[in-house]
Amino acid sequence: MSGNNKQYMTTKEFAHLCGVSKHTLFHYDEVGILKPEMVKENGYRYYSIKQFFTYDIIHILKQAGSSLEEIKDYMNNYNPDMFLSILRQKEKQLEEEIKKMNLMRNKILATIDTTEEALRSVYGEPFLEECKEEYYIVVNLTKDMSAKEELEKLRDHFQYCEEINGETELLLGVIMKKENILAGEYMKVSCYSSKIKSYLDSERVHVKKAGLYAVVIHKGAYTDTKKSYEKLKSFIKKNHLDISGDTYEDDMLSHLAGMNDDEYVIKIQIPVIPR
Repeated sequence: MSGNNKQYMTTKEFAHLCGVSKHTLFHYDEVGILKPEMVKENGYRYYSIKQFFTYDIIHILKQAGSSLEEIKDYMNNYNPDMFLSILRQKEKQLEEEIKKMNLMRNKILATIDTTEEALRSVYGEPFLEECKEEYYIVVNLTKDMSAKEELEKLRDHFQYCEEINGETELLLGVIMKKENILAGEYMKVSCYSSKIKSYLDSERVHVKKAGLYAVVIHKGAYTDTKKSYEKLKSFIKKNHLDISGDTYEDDMLSHLAGMNDDEYVIKIQIPVIPR
């Protein structure tokens, strides 16, 4: 820069130079982080060329996530050691934010895959599928639990899924006990479940065993799954198979996609073995 740093600019000119609105400069003046260098008797405000570098400090610290209060403290006491301290603190915060964003991105990508699968699926036609081992975070439900208590359990489940380092999917599922499916009690949910990318050492992790599964893609409300279950059980019997474990219902299209109850898409998977 040349030594000609005493040239003054109006608020409008300085705002244009900095790429902000005049109201932003007024606010910075109010909070005490960037006051005009000169205010004339008529109230006109003027900024000097050198104040652009003060604005640049504010802009960089804001980009790093500093609050205006933090910036004000720094501007009143700034020195190289304090500058390094702020940058190191913000670097740690940004690292955490990047980690959270990557986790959310992976959740979104997994949900995109599931949604696309739901849209191209054939509904109501049972088939056999070899499934790999999969993992779920689960929350167990107890007998005679009220609707309110069930929602509290579900809220706790969502909170736990946010806290863990694993990558749980956005879509929800349920697990049904083998004996309830055999008895035709298709609304007796054992636990809510959220699929997770890889195994975690946690008491809330449930392992879905690898093996052969009889599958049907149900389209409709949760309360209307009886027809799909009966069709799937007939398919299992017809193919000389027996149910060998608990059933997994995984949402594919639900309220998250803005669907009405009767348009939900649910993947029902029952493990089977040859009779």
